[in-house]
Amino acid sequence: MMRSKNNRFNNLISRTDTSMVMRILFWLFLATGFFVRVFRFGSFPSGLNQDEAFAGYEAYSLLHYGTDTAGYHNPVYLVAWGSGMNALETYLMIPFVAIFGLTPFAIRLPQLLLSIASLIVTYLLTSRLFDKKTGLAALGLLAVCPWHILLSRWALESNLAPGFILIATYFFVLGADKNKYLILSAVFYGLSLYTYATIWTIVPFILLFEILYLVYTRKITLNIHALISGAVLAVMAVPLILFVLVNTGHMNEIRSSFISIPKLLYFRSGEVSFKDMLKKSLNLWDIFKNQSDGLPWNFVEGYGFIGYVIWLLSIGGFVLLVYALYKQIRKEHRTFAPGVILMINFLAALVLGTLINVNINRINILFIPVVIFAAYCLGRIKSKWVMLGVAAYFALFTISFEKAYYTTYNEKLSYHFGAGLDQALETANSKADKVYLSSAIHYPKVLFYDKIPVDEFRDSVVYNNYPAAFLSPDSFTHYSYVFDINSPSEDGAYIIRDGEDTGAFTEHGFTAEKHGVFLVMYR
Repeated sequence: MMRSKNNRFNNLISRTDTSMVMRILFWLFLATGFFVRVFRFGSFPSGLNQDEAFAGYEAYSLLHYGTDTAGYHNPVYLVAWGSGMNALETYLMIPFVAIFGLTPFAIRLPQLLLSIASLIVTYLLTSRLFDKKTGLAALGLLAVCPWHILLSRWALESNLAPGFILIATYFFVLGADKNKYLILSAVFYGLSLYTYATIWTIVPFILLFEILYLVYTRKITLNIHALISGAVLAVMAVPLILFVLVNTGHMNEIRSSFISIPKLLYFRSGEVSFKDMLKKSLNLWDIFKNQSDGLPWNFVEGYGFIGYVIWLLSIGGFVLLVYALYKQIRKEHRTFAPGVILMINFLAALVLGTLINVNINRINILFIPVVIFAAYCLGRIKSKWVMLGVAAYFALFTISFEKAYYTTYNEKLSYHFGAGLDQALETANSKADKVYLSSAIHYPKVLFYDKIPVDEFRDSVVYNNYPAAFLSPDSFTHYSYVFDINSPSEDGAYIIRDGEDTGAFTEHGFTAEKHGVFLVMYR
């Protein structure tokens, strides 16, 4: 009897110790993920990407002037360059621009907050799909995943998609047991449609197969929660349906002070196609095989975008999960297996990769499922020594990655993101009334840094290719892209890329002042 009591006591102590270790690991992984995303946030990466600059300027314009650069009130989709830009990122920026002003820090905050929330939701979702050990593994892997760290630190609008799909999926899984959560799932699926137009193709199919699976496993019936969920999703989708109808010529655009459905200058409707599916599939394979897509803002050289270790673990996890689901479904084919929901999301994203020419940010909804597969593989490992070795590897990997990110990688990205343009504009504007710009300077960055009132921009801009998918201005306000670098005008200041020919400026007695990757030439 005494031995039995001792055994029960020891088992209780063991469970308590395990629970405490898991809590410590949760906070350690979360703190690591938080730190690598917020350290020197707003300053790294240096400069601005042209898309995040445009999204930020549109937020500023809507906040202060009530319209976007094309003159629409509350557009469901931004005209922006001419062929459009997803609008949700811009609307999420508005409160932060109102508080902090139009700065890189302010416009990047929505993506940062979503990425940190995604760490927590990934843990919650994976724990519910499988177990807490696998959930911890998923949190740890995503916390140090290079792709997720990179996307959290700048504001590309399409990079919102993985987070919103993730949250929608989590509430859907919760809704399998408590149908009221299906309403929240519908909200986030609806919002995801405003993050990235390409996923319009697959979100309906994700929802269709997820709902069919819940019906098949008797997890959902035609109840009030299901009806409300359907109504919420339908209402949220209507503006985008109208947008497609407007831009396919089936109805006129809608302009109002409440909401606008704009007519784009160019509608990119042919990007999703069954043509060349094999070629597109091989392109996706090459991205994983090479751990890059050739775009420096999407990967860090030498580390990849998710890394070979996570990729190989994910292949193992995928195989193990398929086998586990096969056994479960074969034994009790109508028993709900949460892992099927993960498979639906993964396979839908995989199909998308065969329908469009992808780079890393164009197929970003694929990668959280990949990380969860890797976590599933780790969750099946019983050896503490193996797990300790894996933890040590990722700790060293993260330290090395962070060192590269803040040094060689940021130096490389500074060129592509145009670091120093804000100071160059300030200097040029203080030296002359007319400022000439190198063609290497994207005009949304000038709008962003100079905070030009949107009505002044619209009234003054002269495009050299209107209408077009990607508009290119010759001039606006006091800025001009039209000049002869071999015969500079002495009444203006020039901003050119460092490395461009400055011979004529030297001959005419111009002074050169360097700011980041730019030279300001003035007299």
